[in-house]
Amino acid sequence: MFSGVPTKSLSISELFSDPFQFVVPSFQRPFCWTQKEARQLLDDLLVALGDHPEVPAEPDYFLGAMLLLDRSGLGFGGGPGGSRGAVRVFDIIDGQQRLVTLTILMAALRDLATDGGTSNPLHGFVAVNGGRRSVARPYYRLQLRGREQDFIERLVQQPGACRDKPGEEELSAGESAILEVRQHFLHGLSGLQPAERNRLADYLVRQCHVVLVLIGDIDRAHRMFCVLNDRGRPLVRTDIIKAEVLGNCTAGQTDAVLQRWKDTERRLGLEFDSFFSHVRTIEGRQRQPMIAAMRDLIRDAGGGAPFLDQTCAPLAEAYAAVSKAEHTGSEHSPAISRSLADLGLLRSQDWVPAALRVLTSYRDRPDDIRALLVELDRYTHLLHLLGLGAGKRARRFADVLHDISTAAVQNTNIPNFKLSREEFRNIAYNLRNLHTRIPQICKIALLRLNDLMAGSPQGLDPANFTVEHVLPQKPSRTSQWRAWFTDNEEREACTQSLGNLVLVTRAQNDRASNQEFARKREIYFHTPGIAVPAITRDIEAVREWRAEQIRAREQRLMVMLGALWGVER
Repeated sequence: MFSGVPTKSLSISELFSDPFQFVVPSFQRPFCWTQKEARQLLDDLLVALGDHPEVPAEPDYFLGAMLLLDRSGLGFGGGPGGSRGAVRVFDIIDGQQRLVTLTILMAALRDLATDGGTSNPLHGFVAVNGGRRSVARPYYRLQLRGREQDFIERLVQQPGACRDKPGEEELSAGESAILEVRQHFLHGLSGLQPAERNRLADYLVRQCHVVLVLIGDIDRAHRMFCVLNDRGRPLVRTDIIKAEVLGNCTAGQTDAVLQRWKDTERRLGLEFDSFFSHVRTIEGRQRQPMIAAMRDLIRDAGGGAPFLDQTCAPLAEAYAAVSKAEHTGSEHSPAISRSLADLGLLRSQDWVPAALRVLTSYRDRPDDIRALLVELDRYTHLLHLLGLGAGKRARRFADVLHDISTAAVQNTNIPNFKLSREEFRNIAYNLRNLHTRIPQICKIALLRLNDLMAGSPQGLDPANFTVEHVLPQKPSRTSQWRAWFTDNEEREACTQSLGNLVLVTRAQNDRASNQEFARKREIYFHTPGIAVPAITRDIEAVREWRAEQIRAREQRLMVMLGALWGVER
């Protein structure tokens, strides 16, 4: 049934180039991936990329097979002399979710870059011929159906579109999914330094691959689709590691080892692949490619069975607790779980190996686990408040891992948890303009302050809230804001002050925008069905929002953060 089917491995740069233009046919369901799938993709890419430039990236990252209907029958050629030829339309049979998500990811990376316009190389993959065409409307590589195409053009595909906000129109399920994935990528990528984003973009287009299958008629395409989706699953990295584990077992061990492997895989679920990345870091092998590192660890452990029992089993138990933010078995467990939940608010996972080492090395000393995780929480957030990139944080955490490993049998004194006076001065400087400098940490800081004000953990989902500037960033020239803030420099300083920030839903943020303070208060505190966070309720009694109110609140919030994270001023 599959003989003679054109099949080829393509990089993302080749896939999003001529002759391919992808069209979603009318029989396909709308785009339906959520931030869960987007997060998994981005996390997997960052793991494959490596923690920092000194760590070798995985040679390639496989995104699975995609199936397109090629009505022309020209296959991968079609041009003079066998060249790829001009742009042709291909119906998407299998791969819509990945193609849409990859388009959104490339557009988000493009719009966060300093050269985010049509000159950005990533735009050349989003638009055909960079969007230049003899007709007025740009020509995009991916075409959805009807109003969803208008939506993705306006808020994703056009240069700068990822920074635009949607209007007040009611969104379809597909449009809501597109927006949710876009916001997740913007949120996650904004926490990376520009050099890290550039490195990710280069890895995405050059070293990520798909196997593309072209079918010439719809009936055969449907049969191929059923085979691809009903028989098995693609080979992933953990399958290769499993083969290494089983290949290093004696004949009598194989069945028991395979069962232990399956139990661990079931316990960790979607986190199973990420788990081995953390094992590599804990064991000091982060400079090696993943498979090579696991092969060496299995050899050093004396085979597959001792590797699973002595290395993987205790770390997997700890990783399950970290992933669920759920520690049990001790009077200190609630405090330990809270620290894990607080750390879990961070998009980055560079703190996870240190937490795993704490949970395993101090397994019988839960009071020390509690104390060390409080310090790890403090240290991790201070590194983010410093604005350190992933590479510098990785080196700092490597030192912390060494301290935890060598101090475990003696005490809980971790020298590398300490910061210098100059670093504390830089943190204090960043806190004065936190939302502009480090927006991801700004939201986390407000969530933590919200818990302090409420008197207990509130468990707010960061995805449900946005940071709102009470004093707008661009108030109207005729607004009351201009009368309250006549000095432009003072207004700008107050606008970016921590004291001027609250948490609201995205819909509330869009409605509040540049409104006067009285109208903002109505939106914050009287939107039906919306519970007001304590950090926002904090300003409910205020009737005027002038510089003195903002500075006083900033001082109060800074004192609270100082007590929470030990920020020296």
